[in-house]
Amino acid sequence: MIKFSQVLFLLNTVWTLTRGDAEIFCPLGQSCILPCRFQPGEDVVIHWIQQVEPTKKQVHSFYRSRDQLDQQDARFKHRTSLFQDQISRGNSSLRLTGVTFEDEGRYMCYSSILTGKMESFINLKVYAPVLDINIQHSGNEIICSSDGIYPEPELTWSPDQTDPNTSSTQTEQKLYNIRSAVASADSKDVSCTVSTPADSRRATLKSTVHENISGSEASISCSNLTAFTSYIWRFNHSEEVVRGKPEDFQPTEKWQQHIVESSSEKLTLKQLHPNLTGIYTCEIRGDRETFVKSLFLHITEDSNMNTIVIIVGVIVAVVLVAASVTAIIFWSKKKSKKNREKKDESTGENDRLNS
Repeated sequence: MIKFSQVLFLLNTVWTLTRGDAEIFCPLGQSCILPCRFQPGEDVVIHWIQQVEPTKKQVHSFYRSRDQLDQQDARFKHRTSLFQDQISRGNSSLRLTGVTFEDEGRYMCYSSILTGKMESFINLKVYAPVLDINIQHSGNEIICSSDGIYPEPELTWSPDQTDPNTSSTQTEQKLYNIRSAVASADSKDVSCTVSTPADSRRATLKSTVHENISGSEASISCSNLTAFTSYIWRFNHSEEVVRGKPEDFQPTEKWQQHIVESSSEKLTLKQLHPNLTGIYTCEIRGDRETFVKSLFLHITEDSNMNTIVIIVGVIVAVVLVAASVTAIIFWSKKKSKKNREKKDESTGENDRLNS
């Protein structure tokens, strides 16, 4: 049986706990939380230290019930804070704002109370997310590209491509731009994915659809991607027709007269004519996905309308011809009447002279 004195000895023994490294990703320029917890107790001491060999930088310190920042490294000033209302419950997590590339590295979270201490380590890795992907036909190729990414991303195609031409470059700001081109395949849907260890984004290019339109109005379908953030309809890839969000849409001035309805699922156009024949493309963007679909719309004049125009033209021509003939007859009769009147006057004058 364990004696009471032995229990007291065990309770008063100082405890020490060291945990293995954890890994977290923090977005460039944003705020980030470095998690850390300890056994609650009295006389709490907290130290956060960035271990940049061969030196160590003081990030944040707390003891005597308040922050102690006299020894804080200048690079972290006004950028760090603890969750003061949760320290008594064992939360020693650090909030770091305005994350930079220099913040990358290994951090030690040291926490102690009267009965023991704990050390835990975090590897902080900075990332710039894949915000957008552009995918489009260009001549005989399909090009997928994305800019402003960190760390260096990977680009993959689906279905797998045999010989993609992929390249990446790094800017002066340490961000990466990536581009890849594959042979065009109009009859197949193609997707490309740009990914880093922190996040990824996918873009899908649907095969081009061809449609003949005879008339002055048409509806073009796109996608039922429900969780979208924005969409753009373009004409011949470069000319913007309308830009929209879930709550509204904004057509350009040129196309305003042609738009009946606009959404991520459908575009309805009016007052169409052959000059508007071309490729109509919708680009739908969600949180992690981009969807692109192109439709080649061949617009011809309405045959019924042409028939009506021809009939009206014939009627107008007949009316004009009839009016011309009537005028000619009228003037001919009027001229004949004048000639008779002149002849009668001349005959009467001669008879008077002879008498």
